Amino acid sequence: MRCFKTKCLFWLTLLVICFFGQNSILAYTVYGHAECNAGWAPYGAIVRVFEVDPSLGGGYTVDEIPLPTPPVIDQNGDFKVTTTSPYCGGGFEVGPPDLIFLFVQNVNGAVETIYEEEPSETHWNVTDGSSLNFQVTSGVAVCFDPSIGNVPGGYSFLFTRVGNYETACIDCKGSDSASEGYHCSRRLNHHISSDCPECNGMETDRPFGRTLDLFGWFGESCTIDYYKVQYSTDGGSTWTDIKTDLPNKWYDMSGSEPLNWHWVSEQMGPFDDGGEVNLYKIPHKVHSVVPWSFPNRVAKFDTKLVTDGLCRLRVLGYKWSDSTFSTLVQVSGSDTDLQVDANYGQIVLQIDNTPPTVAILALKLNGVSKSPCEILSFGPGDTISVQCRIRDENGHLREYGLEAMYGHNQTVTPRPPGAVDNYDNHSAGHPSWQGSMSHTISYNGTYYGSDKMPPCAYQFRWHASKRITNGYGLIYNWVEDTWHVTIQR
Repeated sequence: MRCFKTKCLFWLTLLVICFFGQNSILAYTVYGHAECNAGWAPYGAIVRVFEVDPSLGGGYTVDEIPLPTPPVIDQNGDFKVTTTSPYCGGGFEVGPPDLIFLFVQNVNGAVETIYEEEPSETHWNVTDGSSLNFQVTSGVAVCFDPSIGNVPGGYSFLFTRVGNYETACIDCKGSDSASEGYHCSRRLNHHISSDCPECNGMETDRPFGRTLDLFGWFGESCTIDYYKVQYSTDGGSTWTDIKTDLPNKWYDMSGSEPLNWHWVSEQMGPFDDGGEVNLYKIPHKVHSVVPWSFPNRVAKFDTKLVTDGLCRLRVLGYKWSDSTFSTLVQVSGSDTDLQVDANYGQIVLQIDNTPPTVAILALKLNGVSKSPCEILSFGPGDTISVQCRIRDENGHLREYGLEAMYGHNQTVTPRPPGAVDNYDNHSAGHPSWQGSMSHTISYNGTYYGSDKMPPCAYQFRWHASKRITNGYGLIYNWVEDTWHVTIQR
């Protein structure tokens, strides 16, 4: 009888503890750290946590549904399980929860299990604030070296290209306050890097201008519905939305006959919705299994709207805050919404939309100015001097040249000293080469006799170009001024 009373008291105590535990919802947090071999981290893996419930007789069952809001392993291998859970689970459990863990990761488009614990490996009585360590040995796990900093994961956004120019070859890392925003920056030795073979000679230190196609990558697992792109010219103190039309097309293969397949135009933005303005759509959120003309173009940026100089660019994500799809909220930096890459989630570009000053100031014969269309008597002891101006206050000159042209596509050769120059000869002043307010090029009549400069009508053509690019080719690639005279011998 006494034994029976003791057992009754035990089960009654257990029932009271469970009853009050189930009705006292507590905040519960467990910290985890996962490593692959060599200390690398299975970055981006999703952590699923299951409760193990003891049963009478020493057995146990594992809950089929994991704890809600699964965390994601960050670039350092860390994660945090946070939930509101009673300290008394199902079955005959008394005390803190008993847990097992499962990690899954998106590997080449397929969800793979990279770590899984058996019930025999249960973490018993895991208290609030506990820290647990996990060793991932799966051969399919994708792991990263934490020492290289933040790396793109399944939830990340980062800018990938400006036109055809990869951000890898642009000095534009948004986390680096010293970024200068040039493509093929000599400061970063892009011109000798095997990673950027297109960087060479005077094609280095290129600023950007006109309208730029901005390309980016949204991780497949990010949960945002829309995004907007913003720019800042004051170092990030104030931001302005980009609101340029962004057309796109997707390929409709829904018909049974290939002859009926066709391209469908889709305006990706800007549009207003849920109280927000200047929003854009993500192609794979609109149609996830169809080809797109531009699967990763995020904006067209008209740089003429900003002043010359450094311009910072960023993306903001938005998602619906309720089931009625009536209100959008901005999200950023959350593992379960949008994680912005630390290096290229924000970029800076050097903007320049100012043409160079290219002018022939005077043409002189033996120091005496001559008007256009004059006839010059040019003998062995005479000198024709062309006084020119080539000036770019922004310091982005690429090259200049003076040609003396006559007849049918004939050019005086060789050109005299100072008639040509390019950025390669001024690289020590990186990245600035402004040119000259007054530059004189002379043709000596003794050297330039009738064999080199025969009697004819002449065009002296003074031209220059800048290093500015729109991501595809040069802007202000040929700016010229001309002066015409007739030479008699």
